[in-house]
Amino acid sequence: MYNLRHLFRVARRGLSDMLPALAQAFNDRHDDDRLDRVFGPRPRITVLAVTAIGILLGYGLQAALERFAVFGFINVAAVLFGAGYALAYRHYLFSDPTASEDDFPWLAAALIPPGVALVLVSFIGRGLDGFEMLPSAPGWTMIGGVFDALADSLGVAAGLTIAVASLCYSKAWPDAVKALARRLIVFKIMVWLMVLVFVEIGVVGPILGAFIEGILGIDLPDWLGEFADELTYAVLMTTIYLAIIGGTWTACRRSFGRLLRDGEVDVLEALQAMALAPEKRRRAARKARTRAARASPDRADRSGPPRE
Repeated sequence: MYNLRHLFRVARRGLSDMLPALAQAFNDRHDDDRLDRVFGPRPRITVLAVTAIGILLGYGLQAALERFAVFGFINVAAVLFGAGYALAYRHYLFSDPTASEDDFPWLAAALIPPGVALVLVSFIGRGLDGFEMLPSAPGWTMIGGVFDALADSLGVAAGLTIAVASLCYSKAWPDAVKALARRLIVFKIMVWLMVLVFVEIGVVGPILGAFIEGILGIDLPDWLGEFADELTYAVLMTTIYLAIIGGTWTACRRSFGRLLRDGEVDVLEALQAMALAPEKRRRAARKARTRAARASPDRADRSGPPRE
C-alpha cells in the first residue's frame, strides 16, 4: 500500500515544477514558441482543433462501441489522444535536428487542452446522470457526490498523462502497450477496491461516528458517516491522481535527455519507484543488493575452476 503523505509530496513536487514551466511554454513571445515545430504555424489553434475533433470522434466511437463490455473500462478519446500525441512527439524528437531537452515544457504544455477537455466531459457526463444524494440527508451534502465525480474525472487526465509518457518514451509500442495495460488493470482493481471500502461498505464514517459518540456522547445521524466516507474517497483519489500526473511529469522531465540520447526510457518503472516512500525504496535497494551478493558466489561455484 502506498503512503498517502508521500504521494501528496510527489504531487506537490511535480505540480510546483509544472506550473512555472507551463507558464514559460504559454508565454506571449512568438520568438520563444516551439510548439510550431510539432503543430505547424498556428500551434494553439491546431491544438484546440485537435482537442475538439478528438473529443467528438472519441466519444462518438465510445457510443458506437458501448455494446462491447471492454469499452466500459476504456476511454476511447483518451486512447486517441495518447497515441496521436505520442506519435507526433516521437516524430519531432527523432526527426528534427533542433530538438533538445529545453523542448520538454512546450511538449508537455500541449497536453493541457485535451486533458482538461477530458476531465470536463467526464465530469459533465456524471453531472447529467445526477449526483447521488444521501438518503435523509440535507441538500448540501450533495457536495460529496460532486467531489467524488470530480476525483473520478481526474482519473481520465491521469490515464492520458501516463499513456502519452509510456508510448512516447518507448521504441517498441507493442511491449509498451502491454506494460501500460497491465499497470492500468492493476490500478483499476485498486480503484474498485477503494470504492468498495470507502463508499459501498464505508469504513471512515462508522469509525468517526463511534469515536465522536464515545467521546462527546453525541448521537450522530447515519448520513453523516456516509458523507465522511464520500469526502474521504474524494481526498484519497484526488491525491492519487494528482500524484500520477505530477510524478509522471517529474519522471519524464528527469529522463528527457536520456530519451533523446537512447531513444527510449522505462518511464513506468521510474514512476513506480517514485511512488514508493524513500524508506521503502532504500529497503528494496538493500534487498536487491543482498540478492545480487548471494547470487554471485553461486554463479562462481557453478562456473567451476578455471581451465589450465
